[in-house]
Amino acid sequence: MSDPLFEEDEVPTWIFTFADLMSLLLVFFILMYSLSKMTETTLESALSSIQIALSSNGANINQSPRFYSGGGSKLIAPETPQLADTQDLTFSEEPIDTEEREQVNEIANDIANKMVSSNLSNAVSVFEDGEKITIRVDGQTLFESGEAQLSYEAEFIFNKLIDIFNRYPEYSISIQGHTDNIPINTVRYPSNWELSAIRATTALRYFLEAGFRPERMTATGYADSIPLVRNDSPENRAINRRAEFVLQKDPDLQKLYGK
Repeated sequence: MSDPLFEEDEVPTWIFTFADLMSLLLVFFILMYSLSKMTETTLESALSSIQIALSSNGANINQSPRFYSGGGSKLIAPETPQLADTQDLTFSEEPIDTEEREQVNEIANDIANKMVSSNLSNAVSVFEDGEKITIRVDGQTLFESGEAQLSYEAEFIFNKLIDIFNRYPEYSISIQGHTDNIPINTVRYPSNWELSAIRATTALRYFLEAGFRPERMTATGYADSIPLVRNDSPENRAINRRAEFVLQKDPDLQKLYGK
């Protein structure tokens, strides 16, 4: 027969809930106290840390807070790059005859109409400058932040581009990758130069696997060296993150296809 003097009392289950509640209240009051003592410097430090952690390039980017935010006491202010000259982006250097200009304009309109009919006008834009046609695709539609693997949406867009490129085999295709100015430093991508170049070659490989001739295509990464707008806001940085497909009539391809 057991001695009741040595029996252990059972701990009521509600005590665990009560202990958790007390712990949460303690943390809450500590947080309130720390906020009441926050200075402008500590507030900027906290905001700069959040800005790094939640940058537009995502959590895959390994950035050094001490290097990019002044030790956590200053808000991040990206450097102001020199914007690409409008003439370099939109005009050819050599004069183009009227017939070729009209042909390029007709092809550009055909491509733009196909993008609209495919409900891709929000992600794809088409421009022509007399001899070149530029198909500009929103980078966020093609790739996840800080990655070079094609998204599901990218395959849908690329399949539409395959149909277009097959219609005009005498045009060469220059694939250009562009990023914003937020630095990246990961094992796979030490900088935006590697990221933009690998993204461009990933797109090129997709078209090569679809049967396009290698001599028809090139791929180049430009990182943040040719921004469309200043990288001074999340919206502008999103505009600068893009892939461009530049079509230009190639004499060698014209001979090959008899056009």
